[in-house]
Amino acid sequence: MSPTVAPHGPLPKIPKGLNKIKLGALVFDEVDLLDVMGPMRIFGEESNTLDIEICFVSTTFEPVRTSQQVTITPKYLVSDTTQKYDLFFIPGGLGNLEYVKKEELMAYVKTHVEQSTWTMTVCTGAGLLAKTGLVDGYNVTTNKQMFEWPMSQGPNVNWIKRARWVQDGKYVTSSGVSAGIDAALFIISEFTSVEVADAVATHIEYTWHRVASEDPFADTHPFTRSG
Repeated sequence: MSPTVAPHGPLPKIPKGLNKIKLGALVFDEVDLLDVMGPMRIFGEESNTLDIEICFVSTTFEPVRTSQQVTITPKYLVSDTTQKYDLFFIPGGLGNLEYVKKEELMAYVKTHVEQSTWTMTVCTGAGLLAKTGLVDGYNVTTNKQMFEWPMSQGPNVNWIKRARWVQDGKYVTSSGVSAGIDAALFIISEFTSVEVADAVATHIEYTWHRVASEDPFADTHPFTRSG
């Protein structure tokens, strides 16, 4: 199926009266740095014309160490489900291979996803989303190098092998690492306009891969080569 097909409808618009978007970004030890900070650079960019509050969410208030040895200090707890995030964000990284095994933490993640207006994943973050069961029957994509692991977490998900990102209903899932930047720009374009998203990409001197189905990296991995 084409990644441009969204069986569960388009991305929801910003609700009337919502002047500030609260973004909850899940972080954990061995999270991938670019998975997180690439999209945060887009969402935090002044020229996107939106007021987005970025909140790093984790199991404790202790700094987490990314796979690239940079630390991120969270200020919100994943266990605090009274905190409702308009956009809930789940990145990838080696750390989520263990995170997904922790039932209590996954229950909190599921609640945050359910409460969100939108949910975005990057890379193997799609495996955590799939584990919640909330995207059974939805179109979803993930990192081409590790495609089989997320698939094992959600056997009832419709996994799209050839896609830079996929939007289906309130969910936007991207391929690996830098693809999260493209997905974030897509979200900005939906919330504002393509012109605004182009302006953000130009400001950071980034070439936006705006066509979801154009995924050159699918051909570099045998499992996804067939699309």
